[in-house]
Amino acid sequence: MATERYNNIGKGGIVKEGIFVRFPDLSPASENNYWANPMHSKLMIVGESSYFPDSVPSVFKDPEAWYKGGDVQHLIPLSDDPEKPKKYINLVNNWKTETEHVDRLLNSLKEVSKMDIKTIYTEAMYYNYFLRPATDIKGNQSFKKDCQSIDRDVAGTALCEILELDKPDIVIIASKYAYDEFQKYITKTKYVPKTRIEFVYHPTSHFQNWYKNVNSKQKFERLLKEYWIKGNK
Repeated sequence: MATERYNNIGKGGIVKEGIFVRFPDLSPASENNYWANPMHSKLMIVGESSYFPDSVPSVFKDPEAWYKGGDVQHLIPLSDDPEKPKKYINLVNNWKTETEHVDRLLNSLKEVSKMDIKTIYTEAMYYNYFLRPATDIKGNQSFKKDCQSIDRDVAGTALCEILELDKPDIVIIASKYAYDEFQKYITKTKYVPKTRIEFVYHPTSHFQNWYKNVNSKQKFERLLKEYWIKGNK
């Protein structure tokens, strides 16, 4: 789907030009099978956030500059490694899947659907809730340490408007922290989602082991069977 689809989301609010006009790489990633595969409903998987190493030359540590500043060309810098010019762009691009937690989610989609692993990524929509990268400090990529009120407002606005535009049948937020923050936002704004919103713990969370705990991998696969795969209801 073209990113232009999301150009009016948040326009005139905190991010005057529109959230995904300013951050096109952060727009939801989906392909035709999300919309048209008769074997399943529309599934949106929401992660917590992207992240940048603490040393990255970007204004991402300054929320006001990130969301409102005029220097948009240098929000997401190019790598200083000439062999990896898109290194940092890929860290905030929802179309990229080379991460441990996405691989675990994709494997569960494959197990439940019995589809080929090479095409399973095309079957759902992927998105990160918070729209400013977390700081990766010695492996700590949680956005909780970075989150400010402006992040909560932009994230909540964006997801509510995406839900109204794309109308997924089931949303699974793979982060208890992001889920809780979204629940606080819709309570504050009195927004009532027309879709089912569920959560599982982040697949790399040390608190919940993805492979052993019923509240993570098993819960995710149960939700897929109940709300995503058609014919199981």
